[in-house]
Amino acid sequence: MTLTNRQSELDVEKWLKSEKAGRDLCGDFEFCALCDKDAENPCATAYEKMKKSAPKKRTTRKSKKV
Repeated sequence: MTLTNRQSELDVEKWLKSEKAGRDLCGDFEFCALCDKDAENPCATAYEKMKKSAPKKRTTRKSKKV
């Protein structure tokens, strides 16, 4: 997904959640800590940084019954 598309999705999500909360939630999302408001797609860029820095989940393998 492009940053522009991701930004659009996040803008809609922020708008809907802000409407429900009755206030602007800009700065309240987990990825907002990584935001650079001067970036072209600030939310999307911060979101992608957050995803890249998140620890990888380990998968466990089921052992075969013998």
